[in-house]
Amino acid sequence: MVVFEKLYPISFSVEQKVFEVYGVKFGGVPGLNPTVVIGSLFYTGDRKLVNACEGVIDKEATIREIEFAKSVAEEYGLKLAIDLIGSSTKLFEKTLPLIADIANTPILIDSPSPKVRIAGYKLAYEIGVSDRCIANGLYINSPREEYEAIREYKIAASVVMGFDPSRASTTLTPSSRLELVTNKLIPKARHYGIDRILLDAVVLDPSSISLCGITIRLFKDKLGLPSGAAPANALGQVSKRSFRVEDATGIHSSSAVYLRLMGADFIFYGPLKRIKYIASALSTVDSLLGYLLRLEGKRLDRQHPISKLLKRLHHVFTKTQLTLSGG
Repeated sequence: MVVFEKLYPISFSVEQKVFEVYGVKFGGVPGLNPTVVIGSLFYTGDRKLVNACEGVIDKEATIREIEFAKSVAEEYGLKLAIDLIGSSTKLFEKTLPLIADIANTPILIDSPSPKVRIAGYKLAYEIGVSDRCIANGLYINSPREEYEAIREYKIAASVVMGFDPSRASTTLTPSSRLELVTNKLIPKARHYGIDRILLDAVVLDPSSISLCGITIRLFKDKLGLPSGAAPANALGQVSKRSFRVEDATGIHSSSAVYLRLMGADFIFYGPLKRIKYIASALSTVDSLLGYLLRLEGKRLDRQHPISKLLKRLHHVFTKTQLTLSGG
């Protein structure tokens, strides 16, 4: 095979770190490892959430949605993780064992309440799944007890939020966010023995997705840490109820692809079932970037999107050409 040189268009100043959680790789140059797509369960308004305080869910619907998301991710060669949102300790108690049993993915322990997140970390340790769990996440005002709990309960990795809500006007720019994580958040995390850090560029509104892309590029260029964002935070209302289906798909997928091309290793895309909005687009961009890397001599995993989607595209293309030529 002829090895080409300098085809790959994205470069960083420092070596890119890769963290593996439950068989899923976070980080690296875009296209080498598949995008990690993170879908949410039991968010506010989730119809599967029957009673948040008591932890009552529609178990059958939850299982169906997880199986659907897993099948789509596998079909397109993407890596799935589940953002498990707990509005109460009871909800984590009822759902974390179930999700861990059926999902076979990394699980992010998420809650608006630090107290509930800490309870989630403790539960993960007690049921023996802390090695596949990710704290989501550490904020500028996260209490000392949360850092200690992440260390004590051996949580595999932590999302660090690159934004300070109390200083919103001064932490809007990419450079200010880089300064925040470099000088405050990362040193604090490492002080508590938290070394496997995933940086979140924090989406605030639709326009800020553009700044998040630049922020991700800065994070990776200066720090080399796995980075990403949650465009779903600004696009949650973009659905077939408010837009045409093709528009909703285009908005979600193009936002995800933009972030991926800026360097994003992981993308929070919203409700778990919405993986259908972004899967083919991210698989396509990963395939094309992966193809350039392979031409430069890099080895790709057998389950890479290049072996899933791009192979199918070539098959359809060849079949069409043979038909047109009368072959």
